Amino acid sequence: MASSDDEIDFEDEFDSVCALCDDGGELLCCDGRCLRAFHATREHGKETMCESLGFTQAELDAMQFFFCKNCEDRQHQCFACGKLGSSDRSSGAEVFACISVACGKFYHPHCVAQFIDQDNGVTAEELEKKISKAEPFTCPIHKCCVCKQGENKKDPEMRFAASSRFPKSYHRKCLPWHS
Repeated sequence: MASSDDEIDFEDEFDSVCALCDDGGELLCCDGRCLRAFHATREHGKETMCESLGFTQAELDAMQFFFCKNCEDRQHQCFACGKLGSSDRSSGAEVFACISVACGKFYHPHCVAQFIDQDNGVTAEELEKKISKAEPFTCPIHKCCVCKQGENKKDPEMRFAASSRFPKSYHRKCLPWHS
């Protein structure tokens, strides 16, 4: 769909698995900053035994926009430690979003600073302070943790094998068990 490297494929913009059960299928995407997807009805989550969001099909059909509970309440989980924190900057945010528009991951400054490899001599403590002051950052899932390069979707060996639960990415060629 995208015509250049600067554009985002719609497919890449949202999670392709349910945030509740980690399985695919018919999903409802949050229109908030988290970009997570969910099985909206019990029927949509039936095959995977997902508890789903519990909407009826009529409720789903009437819905113009969907914001998950986390985005409504501005409470998001840190992708590194899993603890919930406020993402509301007007009342003292505890977790901050990665600047990548297609990411949707939030982090405590201390947690993400430990994972970001700084080539410019900035220490993790300095980076933590900057992020605490809402300075933008790119989270570690956007670079391979082995070779430190970004993803190239046109080259199968340079595509990411990323964890849905841990802030690390590997190119397929850089996976520890790749031969």
